[in-house]
Amino acid sequence: MAGPGLLVSLAFDAASKRPPMQFELAPGAKESISVGRAPKSDVVCTLSGISWNHLEMKLPNPVPQGPFHVVLRDLSMNGSGVRMQGEPQPQKLTKDVDMDVGSGATVSFPMRKPKAKGEEQREVIQQSFAMTIESLADGHRFPKHVLAEGQKRPAQQVDGGPAKRRATGQQLSDSCTQRLAKGEALVRSARQAESRGRLVDAFNAYSKGIQHIIRVLPSLEQNNPLLLPAKNLVKDNLERAAMVKQRQSRLKLAENELP
Repeated sequence: MAGPGLLVSLAFDAASKRPPMQFELAPGAKESISVGRAPKSDVVCTLSGISWNHLEMKLPNPVPQGPFHVVLRDLSMNGSGVRMQGEPQPQKLTKDVDMDVGSGATVSFPMRKPKAKGEEQREVIQQSFAMTIESLADGHRFPKHVLAEGQKRPAQQVDGGPAKRRATGQQLSDSCTQRLAKGEALVRSARQAESRGRLVDAFNAYSKGIQHIIRVLPSLEQNNPLLLPAKNLVKDNLERAAMVKQRQSRLKLAENELP
């Protein structure tokens, strides 16, 4: 017989400075946890190399009575890894292939970072979290009054009521979400233009993308998990835009020196 559902707790690595998050997964309610750059992801992360929809954790069908696990699937370009409890090294997930992952496993992403043409491979900065998976049948529910700051109650059926998404102070307006998505899309197109040597196009796209993201920052509260990644995205791409500008200047100088 299938179990009633699972409580999935995520404890992030210390370097990310993120509070833990918890999700109730149950058949007919919330059945998966999404991870990626998309602002509407359950776990938002905008480190370089992370895809818009990077990975997902799904409720098993049927829900096991024990030992408890979720179904992990990598959806990304740059990969995800999982280190099972007791294993010394992580293993890379095969894209678009389901893998059962039990409590105590640590998930890390991305596994590699894309590089521009002619650029040396840079160190991969990863996000990781350890998972604890428990049965909701054991009373492991998180009432509203014990939710820690930054924890998330997903849309689902609660206390017999209808499933609905509850508004929180961390949700963005549609206009801010669209602006942030537009900024990230422009930054991606800038990277592509830079890799192809179209420096003018790259610089213009970097400038416009950064402006879109900066305009969203005042709308993000201090405890919003999007704030720090958005700031880092601005900082990283300001540096890249400056590098592109320097390359433009050097090329122009070299052209002027030609006989």
